Amino acid sequence: MAELDGIVLLLAKITFDGKEIGLISEDGVQWGGSAPEYASVVAAQTRSVVKKVLKKAGTIEMKFKLIELKVQNLVDILGGAADATVPGKWNAPALQVMKEGALEIETVTGQVITVAKASLVGENMSGDIGSDSPLGFDCIITVLSDGQTSPFSIDNTAPLEG
Repeated sequence: MAELDGIVLLLAKITFDGKEIGLISEDGVQWGGSAPEYASVVAAQTRSVVKKVLKKAGTIEMKFKLIELKVQNLVDILGGAADATVPGKWNAPALQVMKEGALEIETVTGQVITVAKASLVGENMSGDIGSDSPLGFDCIITVLSDGQTSPFSIDNTAPLEG
C-alpha cells in the first residue's frame, strides 16, 4: 500500500443523498465560496480597533458539470420525472429544484470528503453539441452548517488501486 501524502487529486465518485452522481466533466469539482465578513469595533479614546467580531460566516461551494444525462441521474440531481410513456425520456421540472442531503466525494488518491448536510442545485444547461465539450448541467453544492458542528471532514484512507 502506498503511503498517503495528503495531496487530494483525481475524482473517483460523488454520492449525494445516498445516490451516486453520474459522470461529470473532466474539470472535476471546483471548490470555492465566499470569505467570512468581520466587523471591527473602534474605541473613540484610542481610535484603534479594540475588537473584531464575525459578522457573516463564509460559504463553501463546489461546482461541477453533470455530463451523464441518463434519466435517473437527471431526476436525482435536477428533479423532474421520467416519462412513463417514452422509455429514456426525461421531463424537466416546471420550477428549479433545490435538494438537500449528505455528500461524499471519493478520490483516487485516497481521501474521502464527507459533508453532513449540503444543498444541490442544477443551474443551467451548457456545452456544445458537435464539439468535444459535452452538453451538461452546471451544478452547485453549498455546504450547510449549523455553526455548532463540523460541516465536513477529510478522511485519508488508502488510494484506489489501478
